[in-house]
Amino acid sequence: MISRRAFLQSALVGGSIVAAGLTRRDLQLDGPTGDFRLEDVTVAIAGLPPAFHGYRIGFLTDLHLGVWVPEEWIVRGIDELSKRQVDLLILGGDYILVNELNLWQQLGIVRSEKFSAMSKPEAIPAIYSTIADIFDGRQFSDGIYGVVGNHDHWNAFPIFQTIMRERRGFSILINEEIQIRRGEQRLHVFGVDDYLTGLPALPPSIPLTPGLSARIIVSHNPDYIPALLQHPSCSFNFAMCGHTHGGQIVLPILGPIAAQVADRRFVSGTRMIGERHIYTSRGLGVVGLPFRLNCPAEATLFTLVQA
Repeated sequence: MISRRAFLQSALVGGSIVAAGLTRRDLQLDGPTGDFRLEDVTVAIAGLPPAFHGYRIGFLTDLHLGVWVPEEWIVRGIDELSKRQVDLLILGGDYILVNELNLWQQLGIVRSEKFSAMSKPEAIPAIYSTIADIFDGRQFSDGIYGVVGNHDHWNAFPIFQTIMRERRGFSILINEEIQIRRGEQRLHVFGVDDYLTGLPALPPSIPLTPGLSARIIVSHNPDYIPALLQHPSCSFNFAMCGHTHGGQIVLPILGPIAAQVADRRFVSGTRMIGERHIYTSRGLGVVGLPFRLNCPAEATLFTLVQA
């Protein structure tokens, strides 16, 4: 795993390389408007219950609301998925980013004045409450569910839990599974606690019946997936993850210089393990540095189809 300090050092090295000779056309630096790419991903599942053929799931992760990510960026991501008639919205954790140094404020790199003048004890509940406000009143036919990430555990996790329990915009799954039913056919969605900072568990040992049931795993950290694959009795069809930001800083030839994942198969995008789909999103926010390079922010639309 790469520490925040190592990430910053690597990014500064990368910045020096960029300054040393890459042309503008080699690079895609994110702008101040929070532009993101909508990734439209078809997930073909063998044995998917027919009632869920064409089922649409929106996925937003690593929102990192704070001085670098204003709430309007998150609202734009939700709005874009709402336009696509999403059935279910999944949130992948890391809702918060609290900057403990005022270096970036001194440099004028602040995108949300709302939080910039707050101390850390003031900012944490304010950010969590704002996240809850953003999702209050949002309607998706099968609801909104989220998991937690390492930043949520690091930043007054009991406050996060209290605020989310009091609000009804969405439900947090911590080693919990819900079932979405279409008659006798079921789609299981298991949300796991964060692999790095929490106490992740295995999904219920319920056998899946092709044509009648399928399971989705939601894990903030993709390093949970190799651990899960070591338990062949744990059946699932599709896993969605975040945490890595896709590397956030991706250099030509060198690739991602700091992807926070031990298993490099799961830095970003789709990886097939047998018939199982594992997808890692680049996320919507930023961490370590207030920008992205050749690694655009992402909102994801998954469409389930029968293989």
